[in-house]
Amino acid sequence: MNSYILPFLAALTIPIGVAVPAAGAAPQVCVLKIADHLALDETVQGIRDALADRPVKILVDSAQGNSALALQIGQKFAAKGPALAVAVGTVAAQSLVKYAERERDPIPLVYASVTDPKSAGLLGRKNVTGVSNFVPLRPQLELFRRLLPGISSLGIPYNPGEANSVAIVEAIRPICKEMGIGLLLRTATRTAEMPQAAAELARRADALFISNDNTALAALGAIVSVADGQGIPVFVSDTDAVRLGALAALGPNQREVGRQAGRQVAAILDGTAADALPAEGVERMELFLNLSTARRLNITVEKKLLKSAKEVLP
Repeated sequence: MNSYILPFLAALTIPIGVAVPAAGAAPQVCVLKIADHLALDETVQGIRDALADRPVKILVDSAQGNSALALQIGQKFAAKGPALAVAVGTVAAQSLVKYAERERDPIPLVYASVTDPKSAGLLGRKNVTGVSNFVPLRPQLELFRRLLPGISSLGIPYNPGEANSVAIVEAIRPICKEMGIGLLLRTATRTAEMPQAAAELARRADALFISNDNTALAALGAIVSVADGQGIPVFVSDTDAVRLGALAALGPNQREVGRQAGRQVAAILDGTAADALPAEGVERMELFLNLSTARRLNITVEKKLLKSAKEVLP
């Protein structure tokens, strides 16, 4: 056989549509973010921070809150043949997990900012690990009561298509009942629908609460505006969201969540199997307060709370 034919035949064995990294090229890390909002942006930045001293090519794409688009981006990422994938948000992780477990050319998956990885079906999976951003709900409700002593009802707008949001709603029900706080719920499946859902709740509730729902967080500015119109505060679990007008947050530092996930990525790049790395949770909670919002709503913040806050926005 002519020698010039051999390279040609070898090339035919490469699967169509699968990218083959050049020898010695920096490994690719594909990051799928389920939506665009400040908390997830901080998570992605934390991942970059953790990998800053490594020759890694990081590709980031956003599904803009659309689960169908998340699946399409997952297919695009898989065709690139990356060293591994990172999913930021629950729906993003669910869109990528199948590539971690496929028999041929599996792509290790690290998830970040997933509230309830168990209900999302991510725990105990082959080639999968990550970091949850779940924080206990009772301390958050106790904070709401300290800031709003007369609170008797709490409204939560959420996307029922996000497993993390459903888990939060189910977990908070008994706590609200025990504390004598009525729980009011409205659902919306798209970011554009969230302000209307929030408006319906704001007319009846003493406060609104957004807890890691990416659809709602992407509309947080509009939700805060709606709540302001009714003279009630918005509480959040994402500390970064306080900068957008929420009154307070007791939750994780999202950039640190990203750094935790980034360290897992680094370990996998160094040869550790993803499923050999234990799934992690939030290492610490931080309190953020927005005094401008408090003044606007005539809410008094205790000096003790101010002293305990990680950050107080003037």
